[in-house]
Amino acid sequence: MERQFTDAYIRSLKPRSSRYEEFRDGGFGIRVTPKGLKTFLYRYKINGQRHFITIGHYPAMSLSEAKKRFIDLSDIRHGEVNPKEQIAEQKQKEQSTVKNLILHWYTNYIEKHRAQPLQIWQHIKVDIIPLLGNKKLEHLKTREITQALDKIVGRGSPIHANKVLSTLKQAFNYAVSRGEMLLNPAMTIRARDIGGIEKPRERFLTLDEVKTLWQFLDSKEHGTSFQIRAALKIILLTGVRTGEIRVAKWSEFDFENSLWTIPSENTKTNVVMRIHLTELTKQVLRELKAHSDSEYVITGADDQSILSDRAMPRAVIRIQSRVGIPHWTAHDLRRTFATQLGEALHVDPVVIEKCLGHKMPKIMATYNKNEMLPQRKEALNAWSELIENIQQDNVVIIQPKRASEQ
Repeated sequence: MERQFTDAYIRSLKPRSSRYEEFRDGGFGIRVTPKGLKTFLYRYKINGQRHFITIGHYPAMSLSEAKKRFIDLSDIRHGEVNPKEQIAEQKQKEQSTVKNLILHWYTNYIEKHRAQPLQIWQHIKVDIIPLLGNKKLEHLKTREITQALDKIVGRGSPIHANKVLSTLKQAFNYAVSRGEMLLNPAMTIRARDIGGIEKPRERFLTLDEVKTLWQFLDSKEHGTSFQIRAALKIILLTGVRTGEIRVAKWSEFDFENSLWTIPSENTKTNVVMRIHLTELTKQVLRELKAHSDSEYVITGADDQSILSDRAMPRAVIRIQSRVGIPHWTAHDLRRTFATQLGEALHVDPVVIEKCLGHKMPKIMATYNKNEMLPQRKEALNAWSELIENIQQDNVVIIQPKRASEQ
């Protein structure tokens, strides 16, 4: 009669010239190698094929622990499931983290199907991976997500937190559709409960505020980086979106013909945008070029990579208190550009819309493909001149001819 496994019996098992195994009823066994390593095993058959599962090494795993694990595996086998497959599935689940999912989603879906993936990449790189990357998908709780989003709100970026929430919802929906998650843990989170409801903004800077801000941006007696100061100037001068200047490359600029061609993948409308470069704009760009050897016009702290999408909002918050101009954002400079073209320079509204790169009404877009580059050039030149003039307390408003007078 075979002796039952006991600690005393297992300790008595001596190494031999080749490894050997002993099993008891049910498939619980132990293997001993020539070097004396003792390993608990579970042996079972499925469709006549023998399988082995390593339970643990003795004495690091006690005999009682090994027996409990053996019973668990036996129960799985009696349930007509291959324990080895379940172990592999569980191991895969344990390795499935938010970071692994989000990177797979970005590479296999976002980069292939989104015209402008960089904003989502910024959410992933700057917020999602640092805050949630190591969390296991299987155990991720809604509360952990809201706590991460609360940290973003806490640093003064409530609207950005809502955008990160949207990115998370999309990524988790992708995981659910692929069977990697049963439920989307972010689905019930409402943006209004995180960053609040985003109201349409109406803020634009007055000409006096434009003057004050420009003088600050020209000054070197503060901690705001030259890159960000230049970016804010370019937004104010051209009316481009913050994202368009953040990802701009020097290859897009033709100084000889005074033209900036923004590729369709970098515009919100997915249409190529051509912008006239005034002398003042070119001056700002040349100063940037003299300070950088990167392919990007505006760079981050390493002077090579793209500027983080958090850097400009943070800088604007610091600038507000220093110049005494409250409650404005970098995007409000784009609104300032459009508003002052209309109010101060009386530019035709259609020309302003073209300057902003907005999509025209469907019927107009169908029959009118005119980019109005001459009219836009005149408006941009007048706006640059106005900015230069108000710095000298000598405001001369130049009114471009209306389209009907061309």
